[in-house]
Amino acid sequence: MQKYTFQKKEECVIRRKYAIFLSTIISIICAVMVCFYLFSIAKVGDIYIEKSEEAIYNIKKDFLKDTVNNLISEIELRRSAKSSHIESFISRTSDVINMKKDLPDSEFNDFFIGFFRDNPDYKFLTVFVWDNAANKVTYDPGNLARTTWKDSLKANTSGLSSYRVFVHGDYSFLFGITKNYVDELVQADIANVIRNSKFDGNSYIWVNEIKNYQGGKNYAIRRIHPNMPETEGIYLSTDMTDIAGNHPYLTELQGINTDGELFFSYYFKEPDSEKISWKLAYAKLYKDYNWVVAMGVYLDDLQPYVDQTNKESKELVSRITLLLVLLLIVILIVSLFSVSLLEKIYYRHAKKAMESELNQDALTKAGSRRSGTNDLTNAFKEFKRTGLSPGIMMCDVDHFKGINDRYGHSTGDMALAEFVNVMKGILRSTDKIIRWGGDEFIIILYGIEEKHVLDFGNKFLTSISSLKILDHHEEIGITVSIGFSFFKEIDEDFHDALNRADEALYKSKSEGRNQANIIL
Repeated sequence: MQKYTFQKKEECVIRRKYAIFLSTIISIICAVMVCFYLFSIAKVGDIYIEKSEEAIYNIKKDFLKDTVNNLISEIELRRSAKSSHIESFISRTSDVINMKKDLPDSEFNDFFIGFFRDNPDYKFLTVFVWDNAANKVTYDPGNLARTTWKDSLKANTSGLSSYRVFVHGDYSFLFGITKNYVDELVQADIANVIRNSKFDGNSYIWVNEIKNYQGGKNYAIRRIHPNMPETEGIYLSTDMTDIAGNHPYLTELQGINTDGELFFSYYFKEPDSEKISWKLAYAKLYKDYNWVVAMGVYLDDLQPYVDQTNKESKELVSRITLLLVLLLIVILIVSLFSVSLLEKIYYRHAKKAMESELNQDALTKAGSRRSGTNDLTNAFKEFKRTGLSPGIMMCDVDHFKGINDRYGHSTGDMALAEFVNVMKGILRSTDKIIRWGGDEFIIILYGIEEKHVLDFGNKFLTSISSLKILDHHEEIGITVSIGFSFFKEIDEDFHDALNRADEALYKSKSEGRNQANIIL
């Protein structure tokens, strides 16, 4: 009996020791899991914060670079448009002067000089008159002539954006507008654009003009600076420093000389404040003007965002740690499910956004050819099912190439966009407007009858003819030619109806444009 009791006690001790050992092992495993989990979370948190900082920094850099490059593109567009406008101005002035070519020499000479001398609208032109018989200049308000007429032309015409030369009897005449004057107009326009541009985070664009690429004192002039407009016109030196002793202008000039562009950081005053903050800037050289176009963002908003992210991360870790043992598997499953769900939602939204972009013409906001092909296919299927055909209208802008050639592609794009806006006001919301290509559009007119289609076309032509587009204070009118068709039972697909509409459009073109025809 005592032996049995001893054995029982021994078994209890062994069982107790085993339970303690197992509990200890489980506790150690749990402790190791928790420690590993906490260590991993801490490391992941550090990496997350580091990557967040890097992502924010890269987003800011992309924003700066894209904005500066967009402004430089705007400069190029405005220079081209301004040069075209100047050429038109010189051409019109030449036409006015040519109207007096039948005057005698002395009268024409007096008319030419008086025309430019007495008209303040022409004071910015380069003008001089040469007496070929006496081989001397007779009118030269700008003191631009040289010893001979040939030398005078050679010395001046290379600097003119647009000019005209006349010979009338013993006299030779020159008038034109300098490239410098055109550039001054563009620079003034761009300065207004920069000063009126608003960006988040106290960001702004500024421009410095380099006078000496070697650097040193007075190497550049501050041309445009919305943050401190009172400093515009001051000279800059590469030995200038910020509050930390950095040489931002020297760094900028070295980067410009090496690569034509650069990112750099320094301390600078925030707008409407005396606060000095760390600033990230991007600068790029526009060589034609010797302009350094730059933009910066202050980075003082980065740390609060990181601190907030870190705080939220720690709070989340604390809550998850308390439930780790019970919820570890659940968290893993929920996390995987959440990632999968978010990925599906993101894919669905991205696909929807991509389809929307593909289905809409970026310039005119009309339907794209891709979406139009689907609409026409569906309309043809509905016709095959019901026997009811919508009207198929094909139109394009008359002499559109001439608009592009004369006024520039930006004006042509404006004309197409305004044309579509007018169409949207004429058509019903159920009708489909499709940009088929270039200046060619297809409209699907649901519910219209064949007997009414030409009346509609004539009303459409009248509405379009009233459209006026303003380009540099000049009104541009447009007309269109139209071809109509409907689906037929013998059609194999919608292309057959399109071909008939195209034939009707060609007929409208060949018969004088600005009219509508139908081929059934």
